[in-house]
Amino acid sequence: MVVADSQKKHLEVCGVVFSDLGLARAYMSVEWARRAMQEKIGFDPYPGTLNLQVSGDDELARWQLVKRAVTPIVLPSPDKSYCDSHFFMGFLAGWSGVEGARERVAVVVPEVKDYPPDKIEVIAGRGLKTTYSIRDGAELTLSFDCAAGK
Repeated sequence: MVVADSQKKHLEVCGVVFSDLGLARAYMSVEWARRAMQEKIGFDPYPGTLNLQVSGDDELARWQLVKRAVTPIVLPSPDKSYCDSHFFMGFLAGWSGVEGARERVAVVVPEVKDYPPDKIEVIAGRGLKTTYSIRDGAELTLSFDCAAGK
C-alpha cells in the first residue's frame, strides 16, 4: 500500500513472522557492529532479528519498491568476515491486542549473494517476540517514509 500526504509517501509491506537459523544474533552482538548501529540508527539493537516472510507478488513488489524509494543507511564492514549491510528505518505494527501501537525499527539487508528476496529482518531496541508475545505465523506490517518525489 502506498499512502501519500503533501510531504511524504508512506510505503507499507506485510509479512508473516517465522523463525530462522538465528545467524543474525552473532552479527548483532559484534561490538563494532553494535556501536555503528547505535550511531547510525539511533538505538542499541537487541541481539537478534524478527524475521518476516513477504508472500505474494504484490507484497514482494512493495518490498522491492521500499528498497528503491527509501534512502538506506549504509553500514560498511571493517571486518572481512562480515558483509556490508543496508538499514531502512520504519515502524512495525500489527501484533494482536495492541491496536494502533507501533514500534520504531530498522530493517537490515545484508549484502550477501543469494539473500532471499522475500525475507525481511527487523531489528529493534528490544526483543519484539517476547515484548509483544508475537508468534510465528503472525502477520505484521512495516511502514516506511520516503520523499514524495521518489
